Amino acid sequence: MKRIYKLLRNPPLFFRDYFNKRYPVIRNELKCPEEEEYILIKNDLILESLMDNHFKIDVVFTWVDNQDPDWQLKFESFKSTTTFSEGEYAKDSARFTNHNELYYSLKSIQKNLSWVNKIYLITDSQKPSWIKQFNNVTIVDHREIIPDCYLPTFNSHVIEAFLHKIHGLNENFIYFNDDVIVARPLPAGHFFKSNGIASLFVALKDLNKMAEKGVDTPTLHASLRSIELLRRYFRSDINNPLVHTYIPLKVSMYKEVWRLYEKEIEGFLIHKFRNNYDLNLATFLVPWFTYLKGHAVQSRDICYYFNVRSPAAKSVYNSLSQEKKEGLYPHSICPNDFNTKTTNLKHYDILLKKNLNELIE
Repeated sequence: MKRIYKLLRNPPLFFRDYFNKRYPVIRNELKCPEEEEYILIKNDLILESLMDNHFKIDVVFTWVDNQDPDWQLKFESFKSTTTFSEGEYAKDSARFTNHNELYYSLKSIQKNLSWVNKIYLITDSQKPSWIKQFNNVTIVDHREIIPDCYLPTFNSHVIEAFLHKIHGLNENFIYFNDDVIVARPLPAGHFFKSNGIASLFVALKDLNKMAEKGVDTPTLHASLRSIELLRRYFRSDINNPLVHTYIPLKVSMYKEVWRLYEKEIEGFLIHKFRNNYDLNLATFLVPWFTYLKGHAVQSRDICYYFNVRSPAAKSVYNSLSQEKKEGLYPHSICPNDFNTKTTNLKHYDILLKKNLNELIE
C-alpha cells in the first residue's frame, strides 16, 4: 500500500527510487552503489581515526607543463622517432595537456590533508608560476633522480621508477598524479595504519578479462608483466589493478623491488614514451610487492574516475554538486584526460575548472 500511495502522491519520486534500486548508479571502481558510499566512508573513517598515526608522511607528484616551448621542442623531436612499439594513446596530446589540475590537487591537500609533511614535485626543468602559494613544496628535476642516459623521457612509467631516489624523502609517502583531488578531510590512517602498514586501494576489475576483451594499453601490459615478476617469488593470484587515485608507498619496498628486478626494470627505461613492454612500479609492482611482503593491507577508497572530455562527465559534476549540499563527497576524484579521440563534451575544460573550484572552495 505504501508503494501505491507513493506512486499516486509523487510519481517522479516513485520511479526515481524504483530505477535507482533496480539499476543503481555506480561511479567508483569498487562497484559500490552511489547511495551506499557514505555508509562505507563513515565507518572506515571511524576505524582509521581510532589510533593516532605519528609517522611523517610525504607526498610526491609528477607533473608536466605541455605549454612550455622548450618542452614542446623536445617532445616533437622525439615524437617523430619510433624505435619501440608505443602503446595506445602513448603519444596522444591529451596525456600531456595541462588544465592546471595540479593547482587544485595541491589546494585539496592543503584543505583536507593538513597533516602532510613535505610535498615533492617532479618536473622536467619546469615550475608552476603560482607555486610560491604553497610553502611546503620542493621542486625535483628529472636530472636529480633519473640517470642522464634515460633523459629526456616522456614516459611516466620511467619517471615513476625513480620516485624513491628523491633526496630526503620519508619512508612513508603518497604518490599523486596531478589530476587526483582529495574530496574530503581524511586522517593519516586512511593511507598508513598506526603500525606503519600501508593501504592498498584495490579496484574490482579483472585484468585478464580486460585483456581478453581486447583492451590494449601500456598500463594493462605493464601490470600483466609485473604479475609475472611477482610470481617468481610469491605464490599469488593477483588479478586486480589499484583504484585510479593516490597510492601509499614505502621507500624500503621500492629499494627491495629494484634489488630483485633490476635487470627487468633497466630493460624498459630506454622507452621515451609509454610502451607495451614497460613495468609500472608506482601504480602496481611496488604496491602489490609491499602487500605480499606483509607491509600493506587491502583497503577502500571511493574515487570518481572519469574522462573529462566525455559527455558522461556532466553526470559526475551534477552528482558532486548534490553531494556537496549533503556533505557526502567520496574520498577522491580523478578527472582524467587521456584521449583526444573521445567525443568531446562541449567546453569540457571550462566545466572542469568550474567544478574543481567548487570542490576546493
